[in-house]
Amino acid sequence: MHRIGGSQVRGSTLLLLVAVCASLAAVLPLRATEAGTTAPASELADGIWMVHGRAIPSSERCGDRLVRLTNKQGRLSGVVALGRASVPLENLALLPDGSFSGTTRGGLAGSRLARAYKVTGQFSGDKVSLTLEDDICPPRHGIAIRDG
Repeated sequence: MHRIGGSQVRGSTLLLLVAVCASLAAVLPLRATEAGTTAPASELADGIWMVHGRAIPSSERCGDRLVRLTNKQGRLSGVVALGRASVPLENLALLPDGSFSGTTRGGLAGSRLARAYKVTGQFSGDKVSLTLEDDICPPRHGIAIRDG
């Protein structure tokens, strides 16, 4: 009689296990499909992108600028470099389609006065294209490839 009771318990356990596996098999493809809609941003590789904005020759106020973007474990950060100083990008948001935007505050950066900048762009694989804008200079566009 003990054996029969043990068989019934094992049979119930097996039935429960089969039911759980069937439930997971039904749910997992749905979640994989949902995750696929955010693939570009969620699968952005860790790395650094450095986009150079060259000086505009006819203007002494529109000098060289460098935008450095860093992605580490899905967290995007960045700075706009002005010579030897840099200002952080704030409110940097990476959207599911791979596009992003962020701004800097105006103020002192090292010994230089930094203007407020707006950076917008788009990631595509290991490549980023972006636009750097401020109140004085025309928008500057640049492209970079991910560096390790």
